[in-house]
Amino acid sequence: MMKPDRPNESTVGIMTTQTDEHPPFANRDFYRRLCTHGSRSGLTVFVFSPQGIDWSRPQVTGYVYDPALKEWVSRTFDLPAVVYDRCFFTARRQYADYRSALHGLKQQSSVRLLGHGLKGKWDVQQALRRDGRFDRHLPETQPLRSMRTLADWLRRCGEAILKPRGGSQGRGVLLVRRESAAPAFTVRGRDPRNRAVACGFADAGALLRWLRRFVAQRSYLLQQYLPLQSQNGDAYDVRALVQKDGDGRWKLTGMAVRRGQNGSLTSNLHGGGTVEPIGPFFAREFGPARAEKLLHELKQLAMGLPEALESCHGRLAELGIDFGVDTDGNSWILEVNSKPGRSIFTYLQDDQAKLDALANPLRYARYLLRQPRAQAIVRRKQP
Repeated sequence: MMKPDRPNESTVGIMTTQTDEHPPFANRDFYRRLCTHGSRSGLTVFVFSPQGIDWSRPQVTGYVYDPALKEWVSRTFDLPAVVYDRCFFTARRQYADYRSALHGLKQQSSVRLLGHGLKGKWDVQQALRRDGRFDRHLPETQPLRSMRTLADWLRRCGEAILKPRGGSQGRGVLLVRRESAAPAFTVRGRDPRNRAVACGFADAGALLRWLRRFVAQRSYLLQQYLPLQSQNGDAYDVRALVQKDGDGRWKLTGMAVRRGQNGSLTSNLHGGGTVEPIGPFFAREFGPARAEKLLHELKQLAMGLPEALESCHGRLAELGIDFGVDTDGNSWILEVNSKPGRSIFTYLQDDQAKLDALANPLRYARYLLRQPRAQAIVRRKQP
């Protein structure tokens, strides 16, 4: 049985995946800025991994950034009062260690999670379907249970998007299309290592054999293909970042257009995409009046989604929401991520949004620490 914990009530621990680097975690610049900002606001912010927890004490070995030395320093801490979950996985062992640590932290009565990570893409889609308010914004989606599922889909629709249930950054996403001339089928997209993929197949059998090897043992989704291109043919989407603030209320931190590299299937920045301000881009694509209506609609969706997901999932702290707008001006909810990046604001040089994106998790952590536990679960957005 675990010993009762006595966490420092002004500590925020950023839990992240352990690497072989020194210090042993990625995203050091982001975490350095969180540590520095936290110290200015009276919080001790440190970084740790699931492997750094010693449940027998219970304490954790983590790293704090020392601005005087300009380096990361290893220290032993009591369990943090608030845990900011920023774990990402590339191996099953990492995920197993994470689940074990998360379970243990939840048993500690004085440790609070800043937010609970969302489940996979399929679970989120199903939750939004059950809500009922977002149906016309959700593309048709179903699990890829077998290659026969895909064959039936292609016979019915002619094209499909294949995307990993738990993937990110556009890795492993493919567009599969039945063609009217040779080759009979084409595939383009990116492999799990983010390398470009483009190939053709003479018949369905050859296509399905190749896809079976490509998918391997990973869980995939089939999704309706949407024409999400600008007038000049570039793929694009809209990233919105919504976060809870220091009063525990949801706020829209910012939105921007992510534009794909020429010929790319997705607009992800890791695939060579760029960022543009949303207002001027929409005005060029749809005209000023239609652009204003679209922007209002996306803002309403961005503010409605967190409440809908919290009602069935539990406390969330921030969401990265990817929207698509097709060539007819219809808006679509493509993906919702509870561990979002925030590099769009660096590209846009939006200093206020960049500061809010960094500071809001710590502002919300301070809010949680002021609340009795029973009252800190969910606070609805400000009317």
